[in-house]
Amino acid sequence: MLDQLAPTLDPQKGRDLLRRLNDTKYVAQALPAEMELALVWATGRLGGLEIEPEWWGDQKRPDIVTDRLVPGREAAIEIAATNDNAISGEEEMDAIARQMSAAANEAEKGSGNFLYFSFAEESGFERGQYFRKRMAPKNYELREHIKQALAQWVSSGRSLTQRIRLSDAGLDVTVERKSYRQTRYHNIHSSMPPETHSLEGNPLFGLLRRKKRQLKAAHADTLRVIFVADVGSTLLRRIGEGRETYGSQLTFSGSQIISHFVAKYSEEVDAIVVFSPCKDSSGFGETDIIGRKRRRWNVSFFGTSKLPDPPPALEEIASSLPAPHYEGYQARSLFRQGSFQPNSRGQYLGMTIKSTTGKDDLRIEFPARMLLDLLAGRMTEKQFRLLLEPNNSRNIFEHWLSRGLTISGAEMAPRDLDEDDDHLILYFSDDPSARPFVLP
Repeated sequence: MLDQLAPTLDPQKGRDLLRRLNDTKYVAQALPAEMELALVWATGRLGGLEIEPEWWGDQKRPDIVTDRLVPGREAAIEIAATNDNAISGEEEMDAIARQMSAAANEAEKGSGNFLYFSFAEESGFERGQYFRKRMAPKNYELREHIKQALAQWVSSGRSLTQRIRLSDAGLDVTVERKSYRQTRYHNIHSSMPPETHSLEGNPLFGLLRRKKRQLKAAHADTLRVIFVADVGSTLLRRIGEGRETYGSQLTFSGSQIISHFVAKYSEEVDAIVVFSPCKDSSGFGETDIIGRKRRRWNVSFFGTSKLPDPPPALEEIASSLPAPHYEGYQARSLFRQGSFQPNSRGQYLGMTIKSTTGKDDLRIEFPARMLLDLLAGRMTEKQFRLLLEPNNSRNIFEHWLSRGLTISGAEMAPRDLDEDDDHLILYFSDDPSARPFVLP
């Protein structure tokens, strides 16, 4: 995508995009940049694309301008991406968990790595307005009596399954010590899901309101469109689902928020299009090469009287996008764990065993990247064995070698470019030197 767009990218725009794409520390930079790149590229395949045109009426230029989204009509498109960060309480819970882990480590070295934190919630009505909030205050600093209670509990030698409940002004958390190390962001939990109780007082509405300003200088006959992508947003991921609002009439869904925005600002925005990666939810959906449910792009359209129906070109854009490997929240979690860094371990295709005529035609389709990571020292032999023999399954290589079968040939089977891996096909056949001699 970068190679194909490079000739049309302004140097400053190119540098900014690269900086964000290569930001391996902040998921809030990299994943939105990835979606911006993908949507610009996919729209560009329609033809007639201009990226942040210099001739725009003011300095707030839209991401792209094209006359192919709706043939014969100029359309200015602004691209945005959002996640659950502002409504999940994740950052607040993580900040408190890190402080408590540090306090535990002071009492017993390394103990904080095994702690799991469950935050309580409270709800009710205040001045006629329903509220529901997690007991994890923003910018909370651990007070001395909490540190002492935590240190005393950690040092008491209590069993691993016991818990301690800690409370303070606005804080209510149960801390449990697990028998295994915890992963950051996976060591926190709250019974309150990511949700919003206001049509306008929420981050999705605020994002759309900011983005519409980029389209302010559009000519009267120019269509003004916002593409918004799901990079870990429950509000966007659930659009179109029957349980979009969790069955509560006191919360608002992504569809309700966007519909309200379009109705309120119909004079300033003509349509909003949501792109969200999703997987087949049916029990008999098509699977990929290693048995995972096929994923696709769910495209939701919210129009106005000026553009009431989704343009057919949206289907072309969606089909041009590479099929997503993960849903938005999964990609966000894996990014935080360093899975997408260039020097991390690869994304493996899996191993397939095939046999057609007994001993005469046996072969294994083996993930080439997994073997390369072992040879490069990015994984240990133990890790390699765990992937090769999951759930203590037998070692097929040892099994075949013990039967007198050795490698008789090898070839590469390149997969789709977006798989990030190829299959190394190893052929096996009978080898008298690897078994006792017998008379035919």
